[in-house]
Amino acid sequence: MKKTSGKKVAQAATNSVSSAGFPVQIIYRAPKVPSQHSPKEDALWFASYPIIPRVGDCLFRDGVYYRVEQVYLYENTTPSWCADLEVVYYGRQRT
Repeated sequence: MKKTSGKKVAQAATNSVSSAGFPVQIIYRAPKVPSQHSPKEDALWFASYPIIPRVGDCLFRDGVYYRVEQVYLYENTTPSWCADLEVVYYGRQRT
């Protein structure tokens, strides 16, 4: 029986984490009654971050801010994304 080194096991565990960060899938569902500035259509995109965004964090894409509402983490057994993020439109109130 051949022994495996701890280095190979650690390398396999971090296989899906690239030098650019943790790949995540981001899901936006348009509200049934959209506000004036919110995106009108559902959207799905992929991004990489140095750390996985947390609930309440804001993300910027195509001139729009989104707030993270839900985070679903996945065990990295295959080289794919590490988490699903559900986001909503983040419109700052002007006073």
